Amino acid sequence: MMNFPKFMRVFLVTISSLGTFAAHSGTSEELRPVTPPAEQSEDTKGQFEKLLSVYEERLTNNNVDGILELYSTDPVFMPEYAPPSVGREAVRKAYEWVFATLKLRGHFIVHEAEVLGDTAWVRTNSTGRFTVMATGVESDVANSEFFLFKRENGAWKIHRYIFTSAAALPG
Repeated sequence: MMNFPKFMRVFLVTISSLGTFAAHSGTSEELRPVTPPAEQSEDTKGQFEKLLSVYEERLTNNNVDGILELYSTDPVFMPEYAPPSVGREAVRKAYEWVFATLKLRGHFIVHEAEVLGDTAWVRTNSTGRFTVMATGVESDVANSEFFLFKRENGAWKIHRYIFTSAAALPG
């Protein structure tokens, strides 16, 4: 079985190193990594827990503008069973549709967070309840999520976000 966190670190470092390789190919210069060493700590995890807590509150309050403040200048939102929403206007429309369709209440649990220069990835699970607006039917919801954050003007922003349905975590 593949060790996903180790795979992601190797994958991201390899991808970011390709720019260095391309810039130096054909020369005798030594290849240098373009990304500082990865940071993974409880402080790192804590800062993304706080950020996702704000996102969670804005989801609960159907705050589209507030949610967009948390996204990068060129975001991609990839919900399960829907095409990706690419760009700020598409992401706005996706959230407007979600809030016209569902009322969400949930909580994110951060399992891992790793910073690589001005990018970071965060793996989460979320659990909660949703209400279908048209019918009033309520149900439990559980998802597994992957966030790719980008630092813009000194602040972490959601750059890519993908989620899929999951069984609720025990306990």
